[in-house]
Amino acid sequence: MTFSQDLLTRAQPIMTAIMAHPFVVAIADGTVPDNVLNYYVEQDEHYLKDYLTITALAVTQTDNSDDISKLLDVAQFVGNESKAHDVMLGITGHQVENWRRGPETQLYVNHMYESAYRGTYADTLAALLPCAWSYEVMGRELVAAGANNEENPLKEWIELYAPNDASKSYTIWRLAALNREVTHLTPEQQEHVAQTFLLSLEMEWRFWEAAWQQENWQFNF
Repeated sequence: MTFSQDLLTRAQPIMTAIMAHPFVVAIADGTVPDNVLNYYVEQDEHYLKDYLTITALAVTQTDNSDDISKLLDVAQFVGNESKAHDVMLGITGHQVENWRRGPETQLYVNHMYESAYRGTYADTLAALLPCAWSYEVMGRELVAAGANNEENPLKEWIELYAPNDASKSYTIWRLAALNREVTHLTPEQQEHVAQTFLLSLEMEWRFWEAAWQQENWQFNF
């Protein structure tokens, strides 16, 4: 079993919980409340800006030309992800107001920055991977369940994340790159990479939960 195969096996309980989360279930049903969609988009706007920065940091950590090319492609895809936000905002009529980062958003991006600045290149890849991987799983499973039907106002959003040849190849590349990079690490360092990935994946669950619960800071400052 490869490192990534073992990692995805360990990740399955969290991924199962994400698919069962009320927010994701409501996406499948097309019944997400407007305030939940608005919160999600506002926080995701913050998150994606940091995701782009950390992807740029990953470029500086490797001299593998194929990795650099793929990371730049990923950055371009993330930069175009506003289309997914437009689908949600088209439902609610909300305009992005640059709300303050919520507690879970801040915690998530801090984890990714720490992984990039204090860890190995493998740690950076592991911190970034759960976002793309979990959305691909979500898109594939929601389409398989028929959630992208014409009656669902989030049909286009679901299909943006459903795997196609390009997105599948990027996932394969990410996992292959991770397998390659951990061969240079000690068992202790490899476990650190695994923990980095699993923490990011839990933060994905918490991101959905924060939007569903409308989580905010206790005090204004």
